[in-house]
Amino acid sequence: MVLFISIYICPNRLLPISISNIHEVLKMKKASIPAATETSLHFKTAKRQSSYDRKYQESLLNWPVPFISFFVPTRFGSTHILSCGPEDGTPLVLLHAMGFSSTVWYPNIEVLAKKHRIYAIDYIGDLNKSLPTATPASREECGQWMDDVLRELQLDTVSLGGISYGGFLALNYTLYAPHRILKLFLLSPAATFVELHPTFIRRIISIAALPMKWNIRRFLGWLSKHKLNSSMVNQFHAAFRYGSLSLKVAPGVYSDDELRQLQPPLLLLLGDQEVISDSGQAYVRATELCKTIQAELLPGLGHMLNLENPAEVNKRLEQFLHS
Repeated sequence: MVLFISIYICPNRLLPISISNIHEVLKMKKASIPAATETSLHFKTAKRQSSYDRKYQESLLNWPVPFISFFVPTRFGSTHILSCGPEDGTPLVLLHAMGFSSTVWYPNIEVLAKKHRIYAIDYIGDLNKSLPTATPASREECGQWMDDVLRELQLDTVSLGGISYGGFLALNYTLYAPHRILKLFLLSPAATFVELHPTFIRRIISIAALPMKWNIRRFLGWLSKHKLNSSMVNQFHAAFRYGSLSLKVAPGVYSDDELRQLQPPLLLLLGDQEVISDSGQAYVRATELCKTIQAELLPGLGHMLNLENPAEVNKRLEQFLHS
């Protein structure tokens, strides 16, 4: 069956194409995403949605390669995806950090898209471009949502990567559907191997309750040991200023048995200045339990590894994915 989807190529132009001829679109200029025609449950009103969408679009100006933007239907609503790279490349699915959306991958895309077909997914329940009708309420439902996405993309097997909450989701799906995962990489996965620090939880509550620019900057300055791109800061601020999270599955710690079950090659990168949990303990537990793991503590880095030192992260991702 050919899947037909709507691809936004440039402002004021909507082009329906199929997965089978999508490579023709990839030859065109960089896409621009117009405002959503529906209002997300997260943003409540069209005005708030539009205010967020503008900041999302500004962040996409950092995206270094041509891309396409589209939605796929799932049982939980329409999921927004950014895609780029060679059509015949190995599919690589990327899951972002909470509050940042798929635009967070801009420092890594040029390297990752050399040999991989990228699908950077705005996961349902977070503040992004997806349009949920419901939110997954269990780890099993998170797996069902990802199954729906891959079915609509006509992908049987993929490599998978995630950062922060996206890392937690990526490992969850690897346990849910191990036969579909070729390789798995995790950057600073939220919880997953060790409990979150209570300080992190308090700070998340603080920015949700007081989403002023000064509070957002203070939070991001604590989260990252390096200054973040201003457009990413502005988008993160807009997400919490105009939207409300609907995530129902908190990141948790996987059991010893679950971690021993992991089958695909696994790359784990952690910052030795991590603040949301104890990265040293996470490193020890992961390397003791995961049979196929390559793990590294990166010196001088906090939570947002790919934004703080993309060169070092990209070098390791390239070595892992292309080996």
